[in-house]
Amino acid sequence: MQTILQFIGLFLLLILSFFGGNYLLRGDTIISGTVSLVLVISIYFLIEFLKKRKVQITKSSYSASSILLWGVFVLLAAPIAVLILHALNVEMNAKRDLQAYAKAIVAKNQDALNLFQSENQQYIEETHLIATNALDVYVNTSNKSMKDSIKNVLEGSPFRFSDFSAINKSNYTTRATQLRDALEMRSEAVFDSVQVRTNSVLNSSVYLVDNWSRMRVVVAIAELEAMLEKNINQLNRFLVDENFKRDVFVANNELKTEVLSIQAGENNELTITKSTIQLSSLRGLWVAYKPYWLLLPVLIFLFLLLIPYFLEKTAGVYIHSDSKGSKVSDEGGIEI
Repeated sequence: MQTILQFIGLFLLLILSFFGGNYLLRGDTIISGTVSLVLVISIYFLIEFLKKRKVQITKSSYSASSILLWGVFVLLAAPIAVLILHALNVEMNAKRDLQAYAKAIVAKNQDALNLFQSENQQYIEETHLIATNALDVYVNTSNKSMKDSIKNVLEGSPFRFSDFSAINKSNYTTRATQLRDALEMRSEAVFDSVQVRTNSVLNSSVYLVDNWSRMRVVVAIAELEAMLEKNINQLNRFLVDENFKRDVFVANNELKTEVLSIQAGENNELTITKSTIQLSSLRGLWVAYKPYWLLLPVLIFLFLLLIPYFLEKTAGVYIHSDSKGSKVSDEGGIEI
């Protein structure tokens, strides 16, 4: 029975320490697995050696080597305890918050797409209306100065009209419609590019976070954050360069929340305010949740490892030389 309990403890220590290391190392399964395996195997053989030392009771009640071995045990148990504590903290506390954070990223991304479409469509309709009215005046006026003025405006961005000799009363609305179609095609190309990136990331990463794929959840959350930043920057550059609209995402109140608020940096580069809950931060998660109660299961797991040592029977009991009524010699000894 004691062996079964010990191996249960070893198994739990191996799994939890591996997950804890995997979270701390941002999903590096090879290193975290190697470290966990080495620590658990080392502590197992150390306990086995301590059991043998317990059986081989010596005449001296003080053993420097035993103290050294217990010191090594503490050195091995400390990092394992830390990894287990971190794994439990993630599972019990951070997991639900990060799943909600991933959903917030998805919602924020959709908000950004909707905002881009509404702002871009408004710009296209306004540009189309301006072009239509300007061409209407151009083909219906005989004032050369006014014609030249309208021509100068329509030759520039975003209209880029040319060959005004071919524009007349029967086709000027068609030319304005062609401008609108061209603007829509350019914006659709950008929107489609963002949609392809969004669908690619969401199809893989959202599932991993929702189902808490412990091997890849750290990478999945990072991919979601990177997707949102790439999307808003691509859409923002188009709005600035093509539509001459600045600070659309930053100034919009609907996209401002405590987490994931969008901020503009140098060269109008946008960033999101990411969650403070970082799986790779041992101290950060401890400060955020203060899971002192998790120390108890950690101690229980370690105790399961030591059960065979505590239950191991010794060859006798050490008797001190000053024991009352004892018949042993002055040097003390072992009573069998």
